[in-house]
Amino acid sequence: MIRLGWSFGLAGVVVLGVVGTFGLTASGNARFGVARPDGPPAWMRRIALVDEALGRADVSRATYQWREAYGAALSSGHPEGLIAVGDRAMRIAELSSGSGYFRTEARYVYMHAAYRARGEGSRDTVLGIAERFANLGDMERAEQVRRIAASAS
Repeated sequence: MIRLGWSFGLAGVVVLGVVGTFGLTASGNARFGVARPDGPPAWMRRIALVDEALGRADVSRATYQWREAYGAALSSGHPEGLIAVGDRAMRIAELSSGSGYFRTEARYVYMHAAYRARGEGSRDTVLGIAERFANLGDMERAEQVRRIAASAS
């Protein structure tokens, strides 16, 4: 008997499911936060797109790219991407007449970055985040982050 058609077996179905779920590209890299061997991490590429949109004063596109950058920064596991995302949230807030939403998002992202930096033992990074809170006028949170920095050393 001749059988025509697709014959993957269970392993082939699982592989296709994984490829479809994680969005593997033709080069084999996942879209979500994985650095290409020949370029910068995904969060850096996304931050560049946010900056381009901000340069054109395109708040809608900047917001879209900011969300993509946020996801990539979360996937990276390091605080640097989160800090860049928080900084861009503040720029979007300024461009959109001081949007309270993006100021709140920046605070949340900065706190997440502070905890990641503490986990890496990077006291200077945590202190830089404390300075960002001070610049926001959030002295209470700045002091809280300074205490986190003390525990990072």
